[in-house]
Formats: sequence, structure tokens, C-alpha cells
Amino acid sequence: MQELTVDELITSTGGFSSVQTIFFFFNCIFEIYLGIQSCAPIYSGMTPIFYCSLPNFTSNTCNSSCPSYFYPNKHGTMIAEFDLACGLRSWLNSIFDSSYWVGYLFGGLLAGYLFDIIGRKKSIIILSLGQVVSSFLMVAFKNIYLLIVCRFFSGFFTSGAALGTIIITLEYVPANRIAIASQCAQLGFPIGEILAVVIAYMLKRDWQMQYLVLALPTPFILFCAVFLCPESCRWLLSVGKQEEAEKVARELAIRNGYPEIAANLHLINTKTSRPNSAHVYRWKNLLWPLHVLLLSSSSFIVWFACSSVYYGLTYGVQDLSGNIYLNSFLLALVEFPSFVSYICGNVFGRKFTTVFFLTMAGVATIIMPFVRHIAGGWLMTGISLVGKMGSTATFNVLYFYQVELFPSSIRGFGIGLCSMFARIAVILSPVFQKLGSISLYIPYFVFAVPSLFAVVLLSLYLPETNGKNLPETFEEVFSRSASIERQRYYSKLPMSEKPLHNN
Repeated sequence: MQELTVDELITSTGGFSSVQTIFFFFNCIFEIYLGIQSCAPIYSGMTPIFYCSLPNFTSNTCNSSCPSYFYPNKHGTMIAEFDLACGLRSWLNSIFDSSYWVGYLFGGLLAGYLFDIIGRKKSIIILSLGQVVSSFLMVAFKNIYLLIVCRFFSGFFTSGAALGTIIITLEYVPANRIAIASQCAQLGFPIGEILAVVIAYMLKRDWQMQYLVLALPTPFILFCAVFLCPESCRWLLSVGKQEEAEKVARELAIRNGYPEIAANLHLINTKTSRPNSAHVYRWKNLLWPLHVLLLSSSSFIVWFACSSVYYGLTYGVQDLSGNIYLNSFLLALVEFPSFVSYICGNVFGRKFTTVFFLTMAGVATIIMPFVRHIAGGWLMTGISLVGKMGSTATFNVLYFYQVELFPSSIRGFGIGLCSMFARIAVILSPVFQKLGSISLYIPYFVFAVPSLFAVVLLSLYLPETNGKNLPETFEEVFSRSASIERQRYYSKLPMSEKPLHNN
């Protein structure tokens, strides 16, 4: 009988082989879909040409004396379809935009908990099914209030399924391939943003057709979740389901072309652990002892800060001079060079790379309003591209860095919390943008300051994880820290303050 850890199993069965390729392809499809969904409201909610129903009023001007408004292209955008250009109804468009991210927030949090309770695969199937239903209902309804509800649930199910896909993919990738697998999959997001620009430009006369195109990939995503993805061996071991973990491991070995390993396989948690041991963490283990609290809270703030800059610049595209479709295309295109963060993450480490690019994003965002009148506004556009590149590079590193910071049994919940803080930032982005009516300096300072504060926390409290296997316990996480005193402190904690162990 051959005893192997999950990491040894993955390495012994070809490393990045056929099963890993399927996960990677699945993840790429999901990232493209996320990119399209994230940018769709920018174009479906554009304000079209409109006129007051009374004579002697200029076009695209709201006036309290005007009883109603006329839109030449009634079905071009949601603004025209539901008369959202002026008055209190104009807030419904902002609510529609935010509802997706409110759903995304709760979806990431609750789905993260679901992943750790019923498993990765079952959760992804349930969430993908909900995604299919909510996406097609977006096309069926002709009521703005029902559309807001559908948009909320679309964000809820999409968030959960996307997080589950990322987690289960990286849990099956060898430690030395986690970074490149994550980076290559993330390439799908800017591809999705570019496709969103193309779809919006080609279908700019019909917003419902835009959302119909958005719904088409969801049945394929559900098919992949049901028939192509196995359950996570790491999760099964972490909750003590030894037999199921070994069954999945044998299927993995056979599918990767190693039947001889499958015939004599016995999984263990770590080299030194008993075969049936499992480290079980609950939400309270993210709050104590002090070093765990500092690690988790610093992670949450970093995600919030990065998301503030990224989506603040994305949705602030209307502040830039020139054509909105061209500017959106450039903001998406600049994300491709940001994938140099993969090389930097391997050469200089996850921690330094994250600090560098997050600082770059924050500084660029602060500078933007000061140069808005230089070179006809194009310098501001150029600096916004630098900020977008920095925030994208930071996100690219965070997606695999964070997976390496949480133990398996609480990884889903921990990353779900990180996603929740990122979504809070996205929800607040439209509010921050409205502060620009007071002064253009305010929103950009609000976007930038959290990122610079996060850089300080990241430098102090997050350990380096480059080249390490995925941790099963918090002890493994802190053993990677360069601080010897921190390791000694953690090793001397009383048993009552250490994580729960379930044998």
C-alpha cells in the first residue's frame, strides 16, 4: 500500500495533466463570463439622446417643469426602456448596477461557507443552476424592479460558482504551477471585458439582446460542473471523509494515465499525520489568536483596497476624454501586460509583488485629478491605464496568494470573506463616483487612500508563500513567516487558543 499526501499524489500522477487541464479550461470559460457580466451595465445603462415632451427644451436636459420625456430609440438602453433619465427614477439605474454586486457580496460569503460544509463540486452545481435560471430571466422580464431582483441573484450565483471554480482548480494544481495556472486563467477576464465592448457596440440598439448573449454560456458552465469536475480530495480529507477522498484520488490517477498508482493508493493528510487525522477550523478560528486575526483582517483590507481602485477606474471611464467604447477597450487591453505579475510573484515572491503593484495603483489614482486638463485630458487617460494595470496585477497575485494563506478546511470561507470585502468596495464605487460632483479630487482620493494603507498592513502581517505547498493548518502558515519570534510565540500558545483538531 502506497501512502501519499494530496500534493504527492498530484505530482506522481503527472502534475499538470488531463484532469488539471479540464479544470483550467473550466476556469478560463468562467473568467471570460465574469468579465462580460462585470462590464455589461456600463453600456446597457448609458444615457441616450432624449427630449422633453414640451417644446423649447434642449436635449438631454432634466427639468422639473417637464412632465415626461421622449426617447428616439426606445429599446436602445435601459434608460430609454424604463424612462430612467431624470428625477427619482434615475436612481433605479444605479440600484440596478449595484444590485449585481450586492448579490455578488452575499454569494461569495455564503457560498464560501457552503463549500466547506457540503463540498466544492455540489456547491458549484447548485450555484451554476441558479446562474442559468437568473440569467435567462433577465431577458424575459419587462419590469425594472423584477430586473433588479434578477440582477441581484445573477450576482449571487455567479460569485459563488466563480469562487468555487477558482478554489477547486488551485487545489488540484501542483504547488509549483499554482501561480501560472491562476495567471493564465485570469487572462479570461480582460478577454470578457473586450467582448463586452464588442457586444455592446454591435447591439447598442437593443439592451435585451445584450443580456441574452450574456446568458448563453451559462448552460455550458453547468454541464462542465456536473460531468467534468471531481470533488476536491483536499476538502474530503480535511473533513475526515477518507474513503471518498481515496475514491476520487483513484479516479484522478486513472484519468491522468496512472492506473498502477490507483491500485495501491492510501491518502494521508501530511507526511507526519495519522491517515485519518483532519484539521477542522470554524469561522472563530479566523479571529484568534492575534496573529491569525492580523492575517485575516489584513487580507480583507487588501482585497477591499484593490477592488476600490480597480472598479473605481473601470466605472469611472465616463470621466475620461474621448469615446467611451475606445476608452473601455484600452482599459481592458492594458490588463494583459499586468500578467507580468506572475513572473514577479515567482522571482520576487508573492508579498513583494503585491506591495509593488498595489502601491503603483494607489499612486496613479491619486495623481489622476491633478492632470485632468493637461494634453486635452489624454494624460489623465494614460495614468488611469497605469492604475488599472497595477490594480489588475495585484488582483492576479491575490487570487493564488490568498489560496496559499488559508488552510483547506476553512479556505472556502476565508476566501469568501475576502470576496465579500472586495464586493463592498464595488458597491460603494458608484457612491464615491457621485462625490465627483462636489470635487473631482474626492473620489480618486477615496479610491487611493485604502490601497496605500493596505500596503502597510500587507508588509507587516502577511507571510511569504512562494514555492510552498497548500497549508492544512495555521501552524503551517505561520511557520513560513520570516519572523522567528512569531513562530516561537505561536508554538507556545495554550491549547485553548489553538485551532480545533478533530481526530
